[in-house]
Amino acid sequence: MGSRVLRLGRSHGGSALLVAALAAGCVGKISDTSPYSAPGTPGSPGSGSGAETGSGASSSSGGNGTAGSSGKGSSGGSGQASGGNGTSGSSGNSSSTGGTSAGGNGQVPSFACDDSAAPPAESLRRLTMTEYRNSIADLVSFALGGDSASIKTVTSAIAPALAALPDDVRQAVPQDLHGSFRRLDQTLQQAHVDGAYQVSTAVGAALTTSSLLGKVVGDCATDSSSSNDEACLDDFVRTFGARALRRPLDDDDVDFYKSVYGDSAAPDPAAYADVIGVLLSSPDALYFVEHGDQAVDGQTGVYELSAYELASRLSYQLWQTAPDDALLAAADDGSLLDASVYQAEVERLIADPRAKATLAEFFADWVKVEDLPALDAKNQDVVFKAFAGDDLPDSNLRKAMIDDVAGLFDFHTWTEPGGVGSLFTSELSFAKSDALASIYGVDAWNGKDDPPSLPAGERPGLLTRALFLSTGSPNTRPIMKGVFIRKTILCDEIGDPPAGANAMPPLLEPGMTTRESVEAITEMPNSICAGCHAAVINPLGFATESFDSLGRFRTEQQLFDEAGKKTGTKAVDTTTIPEVTEGDQTEVSGPAELMALIQQSGKVEACLARNFFRFTYARWDDPSRDGCALEPVRQAVSGDGKLQDLVSATVLTNTFRRRAFE
Repeated sequence: MGSRVLRLGRSHGGSALLVAALAAGCVGKISDTSPYSAPGTPGSPGSGSGAETGSGASSSSGGNGTAGSSGKGSSGGSGQASGGNGTSGSSGNSSSTGGTSAGGNGQVPSFACDDSAAPPAESLRRLTMTEYRNSIADLVSFALGGDSASIKTVTSAIAPALAALPDDVRQAVPQDLHGSFRRLDQTLQQAHVDGAYQVSTAVGAALTTSSLLGKVVGDCATDSSSSNDEACLDDFVRTFGARALRRPLDDDDVDFYKSVYGDSAAPDPAAYADVIGVLLSSPDALYFVEHGDQAVDGQTGVYELSAYELASRLSYQLWQTAPDDALLAAADDGSLLDASVYQAEVERLIADPRAKATLAEFFADWVKVEDLPALDAKNQDVVFKAFAGDDLPDSNLRKAMIDDVAGLFDFHTWTEPGGVGSLFTSELSFAKSDALASIYGVDAWNGKDDPPSLPAGERPGLLTRALFLSTGSPNTRPIMKGVFIRKTILCDEIGDPPAGANAMPPLLEPGMTTRESVEAITEMPNSICAGCHAAVINPLGFATESFDSLGRFRTEQQLFDEAGKKTGTKAVDTTTIPEVTEGDQTEVSGPAELMALIQQSGKVEACLARNFFRFTYARWDDPSRDGCALEPVRQAVSGDGKLQDLVSATVLTNTFRRRAFE
């Protein structure tokens, strides 16, 4: 043990790491409290809010990934699952057949719905930068009547202002310090304020040039008659304003925006530009301004959204932009509040390609694809060059790995719709680059024909794709892989790691595989580290050690000295007891059996529902209060449910159609 610790400490302070590891750490349980419901058993609030460190999106992240968070999971309610009005996958008050979060008793995890549990009051949410950019683009198209040449002209003029807007980033939250969904980014910086102002003024100027004013405002703004000037201005404010603010303007609104124009209604391009700029700077244009319509019985401070508010929430959820003509028409006549009309609109929006782009963003954030490091950063390192051999990565391989996983999600969601299980059994390759296809041992996919099949039984499912295996170094990261699966795919909570435990990845000892080195460091008998690593983290990562850190299949690990000279090989060991559900001592011999256990556990569906909730509502879920929103979605993607049912099940819940206020 001593030499191993000294090896760790030569350049990275390993002695401090050892002391910390012995002083504090994981208690060796997946979760102290279940975020799910057991049959007829009210849950109790979870305790603790421990920080997560080094959780990573995948094995690609640096550090040894000794990570965890006790989080805030809890369950509550009466053990009843209610789908609410018009929900998918659940209706009325059907009993929940829940199990513990570990599922060791063979029961399926589920969420209790308590109809009396009001959701927390929501803050004023701003549009994401993607939603804002899309809204501006659609508003420009509306103003120009869809004229492609004019749209191109205006788009080019406002492009610099749009480019200056800050991008949203995945947000670190107490439950996921590594970064959750971009939709949770509600920071408001001076760059947002200045950027929105610049975009607003740029759009106003671009739409009111002499060649476009008549098209945008109407002929009344360019003719020689003065008798129609007042009506011209009034009509423009009402028409353009309703589209910009996503609701009709009342007389007071119209008077205010007309006052921006000035005392005279005589046609003035600069004055019309000012009106456009002020409209686009309104809180109604930049935020989800929701006042609610009717109070919900039995839930103090909770209101049904108005038809226009619901139209906006639905459109931004599915398309990431403002409502179109048809959706606004349904809001205008109030029919959108009718269950059948609303469901028809949901189906229409889901069928649009824009819904695919939205779900693609969710999947990308969920599995944290952007955390894959630059794979060619170590190309000059002698050990990495020797390890990579003919597969030395170029700058394009990283994107190819991300696109491969995006292709898998897209195919099994839309092209050949499948359920959650298809993500863990698929043996199709979506690698379009020759370099990645070579790593997989298949031909590159042309993106049109049927995707090629991977070698049978070798690489089943999502977690065997190179994206989740590649590290940008010669060594795999089984700890990071284990943490990623445990927290991101299964939504298990892991006890807090000792301080500084993720300071660096373990270095290989001469003649030892990565697994052997990790076991020697983290599974020392009677050490505090072993509590989490031996049962909770490491086994999940060890099951995929049949792939190296470029994602290549292997049965042996190549060993190198510091000069890059190969010193030998050693057989890799993928036999492990992953304990996908707490207490399950089923042994697996590799990734195929691990994927099967994950698929059979029922935990992925529950975890997927929780993650889509976070994406939808831009806040972290609380199963004790949000069960009525979570359970219908879990049910919808379980059994014969499809991945795309995530979307419909979510927007058909009562929760989606309501808002809580202070």
